[in-house]
Amino acid sequence: MNTKISNKGFSSLIFFTSQAMFLGVGITQIINSSKQNSPLVVILGSILGLCVLYLFLKLFNYEKDLNIFLKLEKLYGKVIGNILNILLVLLVAFYFIYTLWSIQIYIQNKYLDKTPSIIILILFLIPIIYSISKDIKTISKLSLIIFIIAIFEILLSIFGLVNLIEIDNLKPFFDTTFSNILKNSLYFVSYFLTPTFMLLTVPKNQIENQKSLNKHIIIFYIFGCINFLLLFTFIIGIFGSELASLFYYPEFTLLKKINYFDFIQHVENILSTQWLFSLFISGVTSLYYVNKYLNYKNINKKIFLYIFVLVALIISTMLFKNTTIGYNLVRNYFVFIYSIPILILVIISVIISKFKKSKN
Repeated sequence: MNTKISNKGFSSLIFFTSQAMFLGVGITQIINSSKQNSPLVVILGSILGLCVLYLFLKLFNYEKDLNIFLKLEKLYGKVIGNILNILLVLLVAFYFIYTLWSIQIYIQNKYLDKTPSIIILILFLIPIIYSISKDIKTISKLSLIIFIIAIFEILLSIFGLVNLIEIDNLKPFFDTTFSNILKNSLYFVSYFLTPTFMLLTVPKNQIENQKSLNKHIIIFYIFGCINFLLLFTFIIGIFGSELASLFYYPEFTLLKKINYFDFIQHVENILSTQWLFSLFISGVTSLYYVNKYLNYKNINKKIFLYIFVLVALIISTMLFKNTTIGYNLVRNYFVFIYSIPILILVIISVIISKFKKSKN
């Protein structure tokens, strides 16, 4: 039986995990701070992101037959490696809880405003739990199929929005300091790339056709960057920066403007499912990470995973008193709680791995 994972399927996971933190948080933060310079932020952030992606690929290439837990144990020793693994799994648990909170807020605001959040989350968790009961090969195949659907939705969105852009809304360029653009570019990189470290649970040797793997990872990364460049260009170009900064979900409000052939309207509920796909794949990836950690610690009983899901479900419904507090906390502290520790760990790990290779 072929247990190898398709490199395209694996790479498509990057496209979805890179989007989840932008829904309601990342997009509004960049627009509020950068205004009409938001597309420039995406361009600079995409370039800087290649450096971070390079670091992840270097760590991915280290000891190709080991997952992230065993890599850290080998790099730092058993004691420090176990401590780092515990810290990482706690960060992933936080990310998973935030994903649950984000999906229930989004669905309640845009689709099912009368439905209790607990019902929404249970319906969302059932396919997630079922997905991780399969192997990563099945998950990657599902991700690739969903990616094709998402690209089709993005193309339909472009077709319906391109004639609504007003160039004057994108002017003037460079009316803010370069330090502001750089700061928001770093926020873009933080939201876009740091969640992808969860994919390091998959040893590189488990992926087929490794020679073209890096190429496909970069291709899907570029797809994600282009998607956000178009998104910010449409939001600012159609609404203007001042109006766009007033929306909680400018990406959803944008889709309401689509009108095909003057009679096909209200397609936003269909086209916005690409965001639901991103939250779903992010939830699957983060829960898969927790599940692999339990296996790494030889805790194979499903009861422990179900307990974790139940606790995450309860916490996500009680996490914030209201939506505004939740978004402000995530917007102000996510980078410091989640992104910076992961980036520091990746940088140090790459340096140590190079040192060990040169020593050998």
